[in-house]
Amino acid sequence: MTNLVPVSHPGAASLTPPVLTELAFGTATPPPPMARAWLGGGDQPRLRAAIWGPAIWRGAARGTVLLFTGRTEYIEKYLRVIARLTDLGFAVATLDWRGQGMSERRVAGILGHVDDFAEYQRDMDAFLAWPALRALPGPRVALSHSMGGAIMLRALVDGRLVADAAIFSAPFWGTGMKGFVGGVARRSAGAAVALGLGAHAVPMGGTRLCYVARQDFDGNVLTSDPEHFAWFRAQADARPDLTLGAPTFAWLAAAFGELEALRRAPVPDLPTLLLLGGDEGVVNPAPIHAWVAKAPHATLTLLPGVRHEPLMEPPARNPGKAAWAAIDDFLRAQGI
Repeated sequence: MTNLVPVSHPGAASLTPPVLTELAFGTATPPPPMARAWLGGGDQPRLRAAIWGPAIWRGAARGTVLLFTGRTEYIEKYLRVIARLTDLGFAVATLDWRGQGMSERRVAGILGHVDDFAEYQRDMDAFLAWPALRALPGPRVALSHSMGGAIMLRALVDGRLVADAAIFSAPFWGTGMKGFVGGVARRSAGAAVALGLGAHAVPMGGTRLCYVARQDFDGNVLTSDPEHFAWFRAQADARPDLTLGAPTFAWLAAAFGELEALRRAPVPDLPTLLLLGGDEGVVNPAPIHAWVAKAPHATLTLLPGVRHEPLMEPPARNPGKAAWAAIDDFLRAQGI
């Protein structure tokens, strides 16, 4: 792979990547990472990964959460989630997917780009092969959000990811573009790739600024909590190099192909919890409901008042409290 563009940050050339805990801006943060690493390299993009130990040992860790973030996201956005999980007694391991956060990018700037979703599975392979991760205690809980849900489901279906339980937050199993609009978008993306325009941005805004930098809280599709939204904005203002804007035509064409393949794929046989907001406005809820209907060990928890990010609501009050209660109840039911 050529023409990789490193993210521009002072620690880009260091042997271990930084985790910018200052982007918590004084809110709850996990303990310092117990391991950090650049994974991949050579003919694959260099990926940033980090591991946290549990804050509460009680003689032994409760288990390990493998955290797979969504499109546009990066490790620092999940500092509060990681803090919550470590407080619950879990070790947490996560990474920045290729093309976002501090991982290397094939396309300069903030465009999200892959030619094929199989590229994310190569990221998954590098992550799961990391010796520090392989040494973490079990049981293992696979936790994903949005696009991470498509990547995680593929890894579970193909057997490269083995977990004792899975939690999907608003999984990206269908685009928000439905019916005629979705058909036009799919054909347009395919045509653009065929014309050699795959690395160009889909005309939906976000070629210079990420979503939270150009969207006010009113009308946002991510969270119902103004403080969380302000936190997203503050992170984007402080470190715009971590953010991601519009996808490329190649990414969109690859996404349509992978979503179609996942609809035909077998359902993994493991306990599964799905969290879906009642005000979801990014992914299509219909494939989620259809998947749950054919999954023998899946539970769908609908969260009234929640938008696209169930994990990004205040955990001390509803609707965030309901989301975290569902997670804790589910894990305890599995003996985790």
